[in-house]
Parts: sequence; structure tokens; C-alpha cells
Amino acid sequence: MSELAIRDLRVSIEGKEILKGFNLTLPKGEVHTIMGPNGTGKSTLAYTLMGHPNYEVTGGEVWFKGQNILELEPDARARLGIFLAFQYPVAIPGVTVANFLRTALNASRRAENNEDKGIPIPE
Repeated sequence: MSELAIRDLRVSIEGKEILKGFNLTLPKGEVHTIMGPNGTGKSTLAYTLMGHPNYEVTGGEVWFKGQNILELEPDARARLGIFLAFQYPVAIPGVTVANFLRTALNASRRAENNEDKGIPIPE
């Protein structure tokens, strides 16, 4: 069973179709990289997976952990474990990358099990 299955995904922005029947299946436990020249739809795919409102899905399905995530709000997608990070994040004084990632992971774990106390901040 695959962890992520994208079938015939079609996405438009401002009336222009960017993804034209994109297909991808990623088995659980594997790591993959999507590479290509500028303008080939990599960012469109990422923003679509996260539910960015400017990207209109005109066809297809995206299945993750047994759910069609295109039917979910962005926060529900994040609780399933889909996360979009910036390539060059803006520094926020007092917030370390480790603390930011720990907080995101703890929120995801808490969504699955309300009793989960999460990973503590190391002393």
C-alpha cells in the first residue's frame, strides 16, 4: 500500500493549467526528490498538496494515509503529517528551528492522541 498516491492531478492558477494529469505513487518508508527546471510545476504541486487557496484543482485525486486530502482543510492535512517548509526561512528571534519542528511534531502527535504529552524541550 502506498503512503501517497496522486492520480491525474490537474491544477490551474489564474485560469492557466499548470499540472496536466500529474501521477505519482510513493510507497511508505521511501524518500523521493522532485527535481526539474523552473516553471515545471514543483511549487504548484507543493502548494496544492497543502491546500493553498490560489491553486484550483480541476481534476484528479491525492490520497494520503487512506484519505483524499483534496477534501480536507490545510490544518487537517498538516495534522496528517503533510508539512511545507520554506527553502530559506525567515529568522524569528528567539525561535530555533529545533523548537519550531518539535512544536509541529507535538501538534501532529496530539491530533492523533490527545493524551500524548509530546517531546519535551531538552534541559
